[in-house]
Amino acid sequence: MELIGYVLRVIVIYLFTYFAARILPGKAIAQMTVYELTGLFLISTVAAEPLVTKVTAKTLVGIAMILLMIILTSRLSLINRITPWFEHTPTILITKGKIDYRALKGSFLSLNQFQGLLRQKGYDKISDIEYAILEPQGELSVFSKPQERPLRVGDLGINTREDGLTLPLVMDGKIIRSNLRHLNLNTRWLMEELRKQGVTNYKEQILLAEINASNQLSVFWK
Repeated sequence: MELIGYVLRVIVIYLFTYFAARILPGKAIAQMTVYELTGLFLISTVAAEPLVTKVTAKTLVGIAMILLMIILTSRLSLINRITPWFEHTPTILITKGKIDYRALKGSFLSLNQFQGLLRQKGYDKISDIEYAILEPQGELSVFSKPQERPLRVGDLGINTREDGLTLPLVMDGKIIRSNLRHLNLNTRWLMEELRKQGVTNYKEQILLAEINASNQLSVFWK
């Protein structure tokens, strides 16, 4: 009986923790704010308690409280006046080719680490950089000086058309009806287009079928 009780506690805590985590924003750990990371660490710690102490109810209440605090903090962080209290703010590390060493030290980055980040962005000369900004999520945004920027089509005065969005209509033999509705198309149209490309049984034959902005249907067979 004790083993069955332990198994049931594991299942209950796992499901409750899973649904609590699902409520959190779908971000990678590197993109999370400080309060989201704090809440995530606390949830993982509290969730493990009943596996040792056998007190499940307190754990469920604790996880719910932590989740509520994360949601409340995220709402408060939207208020511009108090955002800096809850989130990191962007830090300008390079201005017009000159490093702000005080800002660099305040970001806990060594010059060696900073140069490595710049090289990852494709810059090996600091003098070519107009601005380098350390974003709140920890990513580095780099803007080169105008004369060092790559040539773009717009610089040549050439008009280009938008590529638009390519959407899947069939994935692994299943029709994505929401995308059909978004494009004001129907299943009958799709079946006719598939037939033109030699498809007789889309469930068995098609791995992926997608349509581009020009209404051209591309089919990838299984």
